[in-house]
Amino acid sequence: MRKLAVCLFILAAMGAPALAQTAGTLTYSQDARTEASDADVRVARRAYRAACEQHQTAGYCECMTGGMAQSLAPNDLGTATRLLAHDLGNAAMPSGLDRASVERARAASATYEPGCAQFRS
Repeated sequence: MRKLAVCLFILAAMGAPALAQTAGTLTYSQDARTEASDADVRVARRAYRAACEQHQTAGYCECMTGGMAQSLAPNDLGTATRLLAHDLGNAAMPSGLDRASVERARAASATYEPGCAQFRS
């Protein structure tokens, strides 16, 4: 519970920006729930956390999942999940993924990674 509170504090201090695409550029929106149902957000969030926990600590994954699920629509969070699951990092874009979605996922990850790094394994 303490780790969750620290994660939420870090995300709040960072402003927890929500990324959305408008005319090919990254801008900010309210949050993922403005673009999808709660159920869709929950499913995407659980999948992201599960993929993250294959490589990192539960605390780190809780922190990253909080920010990523807040800022990315479920389809972009799905892209981020595929990137994690395949451990692709900044490697070439895998087939079947939308380039704009990959960019949004990577931008969101870069936003939250510094605040969550303290929980890395």
